[in-house]
Formats: sequence, structure tokens, C-alpha cells
Amino acid sequence: MTRPDIHAVAALMARAFADDPMLTWVVPDPAARPRALTAFFAAHIRYAARYGRLDLAPEGAGAAIWLGPDDTRMTLPRMARAGHLLLPARMGIAAWRQLLRMDTYAQRQHDRTVSGRHWYLYGVGVDPRHTGRGIATALLRPALEQADRDRLPCYLETAGPRTLTLYERLGFRVAIPGRLPPDGPPFWSMLRPAKR
Repeated sequence: MTRPDIHAVAALMARAFADDPMLTWVVPDPAARPRALTAFFAAHIRYAARYGRLDLAPEGAGAAIWLGPDDTRMTLPRMARAGHLLLPARMGIAAWRQLLRMDTYAQRQHDRTVSGRHWYLYGVGVDPRHTGRGIATALLRPALEQADRDRLPCYLETAGPRTLTLYERLGFRVAIPGRLPPDGPPFWSMLRPAKR
């Protein structure tokens, strides 16, 4: 992907997650959120494009960011290549610290929920102008079908009560309900076993 392509998809994801409880906890200032989330998603998009899976809807309507079965833990060298080390400057120190708190908690929940090879849905977002058209489901199906062919489970985290229904419809089940400590939003770890 070119730099403008990455920025366009990152901006799309920032719009899609502008009101997400987890990311509004990370970046509570609505004025700072678009820039911070665009930087956050740009790093994750670069990472997934190199080491995972990135599925895009036509005309910039949505994107799904996956970490593959052999790379569900981001490594520091790969994070450096993807631009994660620039996030404190691009997101702001306060947001970056909240992000570290979120990541620490999320990693503990991830480890408690699933071990072995699996797909990790890092995020799926649809531009707010295109919601309600089945785009998120269409974006997720190819990776879910690949996981089923390989007989591998899929894992995700969400803080959005409305997204639980979408994920449950696709076969995910809440594995661990939680809350980002000490003052954060609800946080659900979800697992989808491979369909045979």
C-alpha cells in the first residue's frame, strides 16, 4: 500500500471508531481523537499489511485488520518497522499511556482466552456513511472461511455492546466479560471456534 492509501484507510478506521468506548477511553478529548486514532490505525494497518491480513471494502467503505495464526503477538522489531514507536509523539503522551494500559489488559485477557494458533481480529470498521449495509460481515467472511478451512479459532476484543450481536451472529461467543481497569468501559473477549 502507498502512504496515501494507508492514510485513507486509517482515517476511515478513525471515523468508524470515533465513538468506540475503548478508544474514547484511550483518547477522551474529541478534538484530539481523529488525529490520534488515524496515527494508531496507520501503524496497525502497516503491520497487518506486512505480517497479517488486511481486507478492504470497495470505495473505502470499510476495513478489517487481522493478525495471522503465526503472528498474534506483535514483535518489537516489526512494530518499529510499522511505525508503532512513533505513536507517543503522534497520539500524545497521555493517550499513549492509556493505550499501553489497554494493551496490557487486553494481552492478559487474550492469553486467558486462547492459546495455540488462531486468527486475531484486531479491528473491523465501516465508514459511518455506509453502516447497516452488511459491509462488516462481508469484510469478515473471507478470513473466517480461511480459519474454518484451517480449523483454527478466531479471537477478538470489543467494548461496544452493539458489536456483540454482529460477532455472535458470526459464531463468536463471549469468553471473558471484563472492564478496562480501573475506570474504563466494559471489555469483552470473544472466541469463535473453527467450524468443521
